[in-house]
Parts: sequence; structure tokens; C-alpha cells
Amino acid sequence: MEPRPRPDQAEPTEQALTEIRSRSSFFIYNPYEKRTVEVPLTNCDAVISLLKCVIGTGILAMPLAFRHSGVLAGVLFSVLLMILLTYSIHLLIAGMTECCRRRRVPQVSMPEAVQIAYELGPKWVHRFGRAAGLLTTCVLVFGQFGLCTVYLVFVAKNFKEIGDFYGGKYNERYYVLGACLLLLPLFLIRRLKYLVPLNLVSNFLLYGGFAFIMYYLFSGLPDPRERQLTTCPSEWLVFFGIASFSLTAVGSMLVVEANMAQPQSYLGMFGVLNVSVFFILLSNIFFGIMGYWRFGEMVEASITLNIPQNEILSQLIKVFIATGIFLSYPLNGFVVITVIFSDYSEATEKGKYHTLLEYAVRVSFLLLTGLVAVGVPNLAALTELEGAFSLSNLNLLCPALIDIFLNYDVGYGRLRWKLVRDLLLIVVGLVFGIVGCTMAMKQLVDDFRTTLQHM
Repeated sequence: MEPRPRPDQAEPTEQALTEIRSRSSFFIYNPYEKRTVEVPLTNCDAVISLLKCVIGTGILAMPLAFRHSGVLAGVLFSVLLMILLTYSIHLLIAGMTECCRRRRVPQVSMPEAVQIAYELGPKWVHRFGRAAGLLTTCVLVFGQFGLCTVYLVFVAKNFKEIGDFYGGKYNERYYVLGACLLLLPLFLIRRLKYLVPLNLVSNFLLYGGFAFIMYYLFSGLPDPRERQLTTCPSEWLVFFGIASFSLTAVGSMLVVEANMAQPQSYLGMFGVLNVSVFFILLSNIFFGIMGYWRFGEMVEASITLNIPQNEILSQLIKVFIATGIFLSYPLNGFVVITVIFSDYSEATEKGKYHTLLEYAVRVSFLLLTGLVAVGVPNLAALTELEGAFSLSNLNLLCPALIDIFLNYDVGYGRLRWKLVRDLLLIVVGLVFGIVGCTMAMKQLVDDFRTTLQHM
């Protein structure tokens, strides 16, 4: 059945009808068949990289999240949040693929997809397409910037505890500076494929540290009745802010999908994304329950800060996990470089100073994250801010807006259920983003004032 024109439109031409049909036809243009990657990732490489970009400080902060929600509410909210975020990522990638089909290009970045969606939506939003794409670039860069800053703070805090035990008590700023210097040669690696060995080593160190930490989580467990099953609803937002941090690496997820040899294997019931997310969900719930059960109200922003400082095993755990997070920085920083250069690749890749410019951007990004990590060492507040900001903008608002505009001409289904779904995602994203970011910023401002008073 041919699509009917709206009352205010003229009868569509045959060319227009053909274009509308092609918008929802997978067989007209398959971007996956046209995509070429210089050094592609296998499905196994993709799983390793995906676990690497998601598993890290988010899991280690889950006990603090469960402290603010309670055990029963924490498990329920973890499942619901993971379903929501995974579904939104599916929606986002499906929308980006549809943008490729309509423009007949093999690949688009997230900012390009947003711009294309605006240009295909109602006439009154066409003028905002370029600005929306630029804003999305800024949001992606800021989100990854916050994530990398959290990583530096985490690494500095854990190595400082070991340094304080064996040597003098140096300021945390020196550990941030040392981490930046050691990261410099790793962050200058320009091909994602060559980061896979680092990701593999990082995963091995992280899971080794997680395995060793079980000794402390299972020893000296108190009566479970001492822990709350649920808390006051006013504290649940803190839970969502921290818990969402464990699955807000949207930029990294998109980079992994874009560099796969078989990107069609990324989605689907048993695709790379769903399998990885299921494993991440189980890990989050396990660490959240056990960490909160063991340490209760005394739990820190990272569970590694709760274990003893003067035991060899605990120090080994901190070295393993902190080094694993340290090696995660290049992958998450890689996303920023991809975002910055993707929209200008045709103009810059052939330029004489393209490689030099990219190196300059990488060094500048590393130094800026280091400066922020020095000024704002509050790990819990940084984690909450990054989680709230990225979840509201990248996981909810962008996928919903892209889907609304792409379906504007072809329809929203029976009872306009797609439109209702997208509007709900937008409302949830706005409420969560405003409240979560406001609470986190208040903590950061108070912490920054305290830092200035002690300088």
C-alpha cells in the first residue's frame, strides 16, 4: 500500500514514492556490504574490547550504589536499567544504520546520524541539523572526557594507598601526573586493532583482581538482616547515577561496532552486544550485593578502597585492578579522537599535517583530563555526574530524537506506539539528567571549595 500524502502536501511523484519505499527496505542498500575497515575486529576481538570499555570502575562502585538503594531494590533497578540502556543502544545503532541506507553511505558517526535525522524530519527542524550534529559531538567528547577523568582519579587513589604504605605520603596530584606520563606512549597508538592486546591484558588483570577480592568480600560477612532491602526513594537517584556509569560507554560501543569485520553480528538476540551486556549485568549485581553486604554503610566509592592497606594480597588486588583501569584509558580516549576527526576525515587525512595534528589532539586531551583529575578528586561525585550526563544525553535523548525524525514520513506504527516510546525516553532522559547532574555538581562544587581551603 502506497504511503498517503498529508492534507497539506501535493500528490507525491513516483520518484518520491520510490525514495520513501527505500527508506525502510534493507535490500535496497546494505551499508554493511559496502563498509571497509583497514584493520577490522573479529567478533572475539569485539567482545574483548566491549567488555574492556564497560567493565571497570563502574562495577567497583556498585556496592556504593546498592548502599543507596538496598539489596532488593538494587537488583530490580539494575535489571531494569540494563534493559533500558541496552534497548536504547539497539535503537541508536538501528537508527544510524537507517541513516546509512537513506544516504547510501557505508557508515556514519553519531553526530552525522543526528544531523541526517534532523534533515529528514519536519521542515521546521531542518535548520537545526548542523547545530544538533555539532552539539552531539560536544556531548560525546565531554562524556568520554569525564569517563577518562574518572579513570585517572581511580588509578591515582589506589596507587597512592600503596605508596603511602611503603613510602612517604605524597599528594595525590603527583600520582595523577605519573599516570599521565606513563599513558602518553600508549595513547599515541592510532589503530584500534593494535589496542586489542592491551585490552586483553587489561581484562586479565581486572578479572584477576576481581577473583582475589573475593577473599575479602566473603570473609567476615555480617548477618544479612543488618542490610536494608530497600531505602528511601530520595536516594534512588544516586543509585541510578552510579549504576548507569557501568553502561554509559556509548561512544566506545559505537567505535567497536564501526570497526568490526562483521558488524551485522553486533546486534541480535545472541549478538556481541547482548552477550556482553548479560555478563556485565551479572557482574554488577554480584559485586553490588557482596560489597554492600560485607562493608555496609562504610562502603567507599570503589570497593578497592575498603580492603586493608597493609596486606600483600590487598596491595596485589589494587595493583591488578588499577593497572587494568589504567590500560582502559587508551580505548576510551580513542573514541574522542574518532569523534573529533570523523566529520573532517576527507579534508584532513590527505593533509600534510594530519598525523601531527592528531598527535597534538591526543596529547592535549590527556593533559586536560589530568588537570581536571588533579582539581576534582571526588571519585563518587565524578562517577555520578558522568553516569547521569551520558545516560540522559547519549543513551536516551539522542536515540529517541533520531527515531522520531526518521519515522516522520513513514509513520510511527499502530496507535503511534513508536512516537509514544520515544517521547517517554525523552522525558525520562530530561528528568534523570537534570536531577542527577544537579546533585553531582553540588557535591563537586562543595568538594572543590574544600580543596581550595586546604591549598
